[in-house]
Amino acid sequence: MKLFALFTNKAPTKVFLSMLLGIVAGISYALLIPVVLISIGSRIDQNASASEMTRTFLGFEVSNYKFALLFVSICIFILICRSISHVLLTRVALDATTELRIKTYRRIMNAPIAELEKTGPSKLLVAITGDVARIVVGATLVPNTVVNVVTITGMLGYLFLLSPDIFWFTAGAIVFGVITYQIPMFIGRRYFQKGRTKWDALQEAIRGLIHGTKELKLSKVKRDRYFSEVLLASEYEVLHNSKTGNTVVSAAANYGDLLSFFVVGVVAYIFVSYHAISTEALVGAIMSLLYITGPVAGILFALPNMSNAKVSFRNMNRVLDELSKENANEEIKPLPEWDSVKFSQVHYRYDDSENSFELGPIDLEVPKGQITFIVGGNGSGKSTLCKLMALHYTPMTGEIYFGNLKIDHEWLNSGRQYISAILSDYYLFDRLLGSLTEVDEKLVNRYLTKLEIQRKVTVTDGKFSTLALSDGQKKRLALVVAFLEDRDIYLFDEWAADQDPVFKEVFYYNIVPELKARNKAVVVITHDDRYFHVADQVLFMEEGKLIRTERPSLELKEPLVKAADSVA
Repeated sequence: MKLFALFTNKAPTKVFLSMLLGIVAGISYALLIPVVLISIGSRIDQNASASEMTRTFLGFEVSNYKFALLFVSICIFILICRSISHVLLTRVALDATTELRIKTYRRIMNAPIAELEKTGPSKLLVAITGDVARIVVGATLVPNTVVNVVTITGMLGYLFLLSPDIFWFTAGAIVFGVITYQIPMFIGRRYFQKGRTKWDALQEAIRGLIHGTKELKLSKVKRDRYFSEVLLASEYEVLHNSKTGNTVVSAAANYGDLLSFFVVGVVAYIFVSYHAISTEALVGAIMSLLYITGPVAGILFALPNMSNAKVSFRNMNRVLDELSKENANEEIKPLPEWDSVKFSQVHYRYDDSENSFELGPIDLEVPKGQITFIVGGNGSGKSTLCKLMALHYTPMTGEIYFGNLKIDHEWLNSGRQYISAILSDYYLFDRLLGSLTEVDEKLVNRYLTKLEIQRKVTVTDGKFSTLALSDGQKKRLALVVAFLEDRDIYLFDEWAADQDPVFKEVFYYNIVPELKARNKAVVVITHDDRYFHVADQVLFMEEGKLIRTERPSLELKEPLVKAADSVA
């Protein structure tokens, strides 16, 4: 069982000790019934008085005190062994599942951006939150299941001593029950698997509800269709499969639970008519059969949860298998001095049957101390080109150079350290993740004031007071973070799209020229043709091709002269 291997690989010694204690506890459980039966069936020594067999404890008279003491001792021993076994394996299970989550975090962190985009956030979130939770639940049931299995085995051994005929009949009934029990369990697992696959679609539908509420409120038809055809459709598919799976599994569990009583009934009313068996053996056998109904019920209760855990574990591995480790050296090294970024016959294709878009081959140069605009219609390849410049995508053919240094897997992560990007799908963290000093925070507050968001957000101990900002304000705050990074390359994907006219002018006439003056390579994806004169070069994209490059006049309009009032 691969799920159990998750724990044995984590702490084999602890798992072995836990299983050993569980086996000992199960054997001890199996001894309780024989102790009680022997105690009841024992005859008082004719030469011993009743008082010699009785002791007073806490005001109570305890008959046959030696067996009572043995019974209590076994119970205490079971309590200790079972508790230690359960605590040990539960701790290992929690450690292992936490390690599995951390492994997933690292896999996501080290995976290529293109693969993460293809997998999608919904699958990743369901795997980390839902699947891991089910694995934990299934894992924590393992200790009790082991104890129950050993208890049943021990009681069957005792049955064999009482009556081999009853033992073989009971063993046959258990084999029959296990085989017939697996049929509905198999059907139930199939429904659980179907339900699990629908969780991804439901998660995506919920994300659409949360992020698209503003759009849905503007159209009752759109809202009603989304609610019924997308959200409720996914919800009911999950509900149907979960209901059906649980119904089948519950019926199977009840069938397995009652099977023990069927065996008791057959032994008590039919079996005795065909086999010679003493009353003492019959009483012992029935007590033993009744005793194992609890462990049987425990196993049947655990099996659906463990089955769900196996499904989740397989799904977790499937998601992880979809994410390869990026072929990039983790060591960060300073790059040799460079003055421009060059693309040489760079070609990129989306490896997706649903998206056959191709970019390139492209040749271009982005020098330091210059402003480069990338323009083109929707779907022309602007954002793809920007992600190639950010080194998020790696070319399928062609090369990217920083100066004379070719950026390959040896230099990929190192090259990224020179880039600051605010892409169209950027994420704004709630804190500054770089190292901070008091001076840094003063600088942050200065930038906030220059960008006129100082009344909306402040910085304390490197953490922003709020992210409840408009889209334009969030982008300004992201710009503050980019300024503090002080990288050599700045990439802006439609940064000014959410800004009012005043801040558009601030961006094009103050911010961008200031970065140029600091000898940064500035790349701006834009549709604002009225500001093209700000750029040193404008790259025109169409259907994944760089169709032409224009170099506007170096004389800038009057507002740019006001760049003395820069944000820096």
